[in-house]
Amino acid sequence: MGLLAAACGGPDVVVFVPESLERVAASDGQTAPGGGFLRAPLAVMVRTGDGAAAPRGQVRWMVTAGTGAVLSDSQTVADGTGRAEVAVRLGTAPGAYTIRAQLKQKPDRFVDFAATAVAPPTVSGVSPTGFRGGDTIAVTGTGFDTTTVVEVAGLPTRVVGARSTTAINAVAPVCLAPGTVSVRARSGAAISNEVSATYTALAEPLRFAVGDYVAVDPSQVAGCVVLPPGAGDTAEYLVAPQGVSGVSGDSVSYRFKGDTAALASSHGAIERRLPFGLAFHDALRQAEAGFARLPRPPFSLGPSLAPTATELAIGDQRSFRVCNMLKCNKPEEFSSVEARVKFVGERAAIYQDDAAPASGFTAADFEALGAVFDKQLYDVATQAFGAESDVDQNGRVLILFTPVVNKLTPKDQCSESFVTGFFFSIDIDQAFANDERSNKGEVFYAIVPDPGQSLTCQFSVSSVRRLTQVTFIHEFQHMISYFQHVLLRGGTGGEELWLNEAMSHLAEELGALRFLSLGDQRNFSDFAIGNLLNAFNYLKDAEAGHVLFKVSPGTLEERGAAWLFLRWVVDQFGDGVIRRLAETRLTGKENVVAATGEPLAQLLTHWFLANYVSDLPGFTAPARLRYSRWKFRTQYADLNSQQPALFDRKFPIVPPVFTGGAFDVSGFLRSGSGAYFRVRVPPGPRGAALELTHSGGAAINPAFARLNIVRVR
Repeated sequence: MGLLAAACGGPDVVVFVPESLERVAASDGQTAPGGGFLRAPLAVMVRTGDGAAAPRGQVRWMVTAGTGAVLSDSQTVADGTGRAEVAVRLGTAPGAYTIRAQLKQKPDRFVDFAATAVAPPTVSGVSPTGFRGGDTIAVTGTGFDTTTVVEVAGLPTRVVGARSTTAINAVAPVCLAPGTVSVRARSGAAISNEVSATYTALAEPLRFAVGDYVAVDPSQVAGCVVLPPGAGDTAEYLVAPQGVSGVSGDSVSYRFKGDTAALASSHGAIERRLPFGLAFHDALRQAEAGFARLPRPPFSLGPSLAPTATELAIGDQRSFRVCNMLKCNKPEEFSSVEARVKFVGERAAIYQDDAAPASGFTAADFEALGAVFDKQLYDVATQAFGAESDVDQNGRVLILFTPVVNKLTPKDQCSESFVTGFFFSIDIDQAFANDERSNKGEVFYAIVPDPGQSLTCQFSVSSVRRLTQVTFIHEFQHMISYFQHVLLRGGTGGEELWLNEAMSHLAEELGALRFLSLGDQRNFSDFAIGNLLNAFNYLKDAEAGHVLFKVSPGTLEERGAAWLFLRWVVDQFGDGVIRRLAETRLTGKENVVAATGEPLAQLLTHWFLANYVSDLPGFTAPARLRYSRWKFRTQYADLNSQQPALFDRKFPIVPPVFTGGAFDVSGFLRSGSGAYFRVRVPPGPRGAALELTHSGGAAINPAFARLNIVRVR
């Protein structure tokens, strides 16, 4: 039941004891092809005895009928609204499935969900049985629908003409290795059987209609990729060599040339010093990766599965230990501070260090900051990424404003990069339960206003309010991630840095979208502008950075790239993919592949093309090459008119234009990234032959790179 305990100076504290589960009806009774994901996750509301939501209630999930179904996890924790979810991938055999959700500590409290697997698509034949790239093939079978895609050698094809439940006509992909290839059908994650066919090399230029696109194995480029000339007008192609190994921090040299070289340029290795603010942030995440491998007792929310009612009152005082140096390794690298409660809410309590400079926050400022976290950001984050831990069982995240955070940034760095706030995992990790550095609770540390610049950098009250709100939700995702991946599920490594940062920058975006829905343009801009600027600067020179970056360099531009990729993934696979990425012990490449059901290289190549063609004027991009949440060309044109010093062009990608085969370009392909070129082929008897190799001319391992091509005119 829900109990109330008076808390002088703050609202009543509710102790949530889970007593029952309520099925979310909209998630019940779903149907999907065998081997595919259910369209939406199964969901329950965890309730107290009086019907209130019970955050952090633990729910076990199990398949009680049906064979071969796979759950995203066997245990999940209810978010701040009391909702717990699980994603389901059905078995390949058609039939009925029953999935049970039960309270972990009260197994007699459960609800059942029904799901049905219908026959997955099957392929019975392909005609002709021998074909070349660009040929139209007729694929027959059963169970085809509007989402079904034909794949040849694992690569998607373009469907042409009318389709039915038993027949699809598709255009075979170009530049495959000659020989026997597999042909299959895919509906979402459901994959059919395979039939064999024979692929023959082309003896003529590729056949590309406007809107056709392909990602070519670099070993097959030479002798195959001859872009056809226009028929009566110049044909134009976006051509983008890209690194796709999926290994964080990977890079490979490349040389991309046409058959009549006339231009040479180089984009070699780029060494950049990491600004202090990013270096500190990355050091924390790197430390977490090591902490995750430490032995620890199994995580428990306590026998009652509920937070203890800890009374907090305005003015209450307590001590904290706060990291005061870059590495935060030794006890002497932590400062002891005394702080007092300034705000008590349902989800947050704000403390301020007694040593904070005068002329700082007022009581109204603390109330406003607390309300933003309590009423907006907490729900946005936990509904998207799942529940946070509650190791101190007070039901709240503690927010400490302290000059120790201000002093982390050297004065000579103030104009370049500074630390605004952070979360450190030792505070919630039971491996540090007896460590004097740990505050043994969910704590977010933030700078204090310092308008007189008595510490290091000058910060007005208004700037700290605006900066720390965005940092709250960014760091809150890191807190949730460490709990979900490491503490709750026993993962032996925290989420890889590139994906962890992508998720935190997505959290900022989700905060922006919440404020946009409320008509709050000021907060929308504050939360959105960082991602838009980082992405803009990445796209201006995509070859210079990684998407799958490691601890160093991990620049803001690379964070912009990782956010863009994750935003495209969410647009393609729906909001449910966020929880699948968060509530798991998988990390990095393996996490993305499991959450989407597709190879990472395929995702990366389609995303990379989408960056340029998604809303290209005069061109209708295929659905796979689009963003749906943002119209970036419109957005960046608006920002260019408003803030030309930051957004110095109407759209960041301005590819070099080559006519015919007159080019020879070299550089580096970094993990997930590449370069953009526009190749124009005028009418005439010949096309433009392309070649992609190592910079020295040797073949590139197909696992490392692709040459992406889409005809745009």
